[in-house]
Amino acid sequence: MNEFNEKKIEFKKSISFPCSYLAGNTERRLYVNLNKNENNKLLISELTKNGFRRSHEHMYIPVCEGCNACISSRINIKGFKFTKSNLRVIKFNSDLSFKKNFDNSHKHYELFKNYCFERHESSQMIDMSIKEFNNFFFESKNENQVFDLVDSSNNLLGSILVDTLNDGYSAVYSFFDPYKSKRSLGKLLILKLINELKIINKPFLYLGYWIKNSQKMLYKANFNNVEFFIDGNWKNKNLTNF
Repeated sequence: MNEFNEKKIEFKKSISFPCSYLAGNTERRLYVNLNKNENNKLLISELTKNGFRRSHEHMYIPVCEGCNACISSRINIKGFKFTKSNLRVIKFNSDLSFKKNFDNSHKHYELFKNYCFERHESSQMIDMSIKEFNNFFFESKNENQVFDLVDSSNNLLGSILVDTLNDGYSAVYSFFDPYKSKRSLGKLLILKLINELKIINKPFLYLGYWIKNSQKMLYKANFNNVEFFIDGNWKNKNLTNF
């Protein structure tokens, strides 16, 4: 992170708390408060490239005692090729539009709540008020964008928040209609982002942490041309032991 050699960044360690992904484990984080730093786009870009992840107004990386299961993942767009399975998902959803969002409405919060109740009932996200949701999803001071999946009647089927980085996008959070499983909306959101990055000629889509033994995380490793951040370097999944 040479860009920050001349400026001190204050890193702190959190207390230990129950892990959200591996039952029985505890988690501890090394984090940076973004509200105390200038030029957050550059900071978020550099920290993301070095294995960090954004949560609300913090960038963090796990520093858990006795566990290193969380591995940062990203898709290398240049070498990405849509598989037959990818193309089937895109074709099946050809009636949907993928577009930038400029309006935070109650329909986003309602869909978010439905998604949490059906897919992540034990998550702390489920307790978010509409004000907290809007602050997180639409009113962040960081440079980000929201993309929506809508049908021909302008019904909202999915939404994804991404940080805009110097080298691409970082997928921060997504939610979608949990009752339309045949559409594979979670996968579709990622495929649409990949296409957006191809259009604007940016090289990477960061997917956050991948955990081998977490069912919730398995989808990330199934994308074409995925890279993992291992020992300070990004390595293609095919060149690792995972």
